Amino acid sequence: MAEVLFILAADGRDDERLNRLAEELARDLREIPGVAVTSATSPVVPGTKSGIALAIGQLAVSGGALSAAALVIRGIVEQFLNRNRATSVTVRNGDREVTIERPTDTQVDEIVDQLRDLLAK
Repeated sequence: MAEVLFILAADGRDDERLNRLAEELARDLREIPGVAVTSATSPVVPGTKSGIALAIGQLAVSGGALSAAALVIRGIVEQFLNRNRATSVTVRNGDREVTIERPTDTQVDEIVDQLRDLLAK
């Protein structure tokens, strides 16, 4: 079964907010049949008591049909970015990764201006 890592990025470093955003994205991804989503873990800083820690703003996503669901996953991530102030979601598989970014307000305004020009002619 394939497993990939989803890494959320947002302006500032608010761990609580990143966890809320990660849980919201996890709920959305769990709607895909055959896909399992869990909080990602990472090694803890040496000298601490636990051997692992929850990785803030990261999700481990697995399932046999992940590649077949790529379009659905992209749509879910784009909708997630559009309704939140998260700036990007990076999907990592080993040393390969893809980052999906939320367009800035300026980029959206530019697109709207281009559409106005296009539709006015």
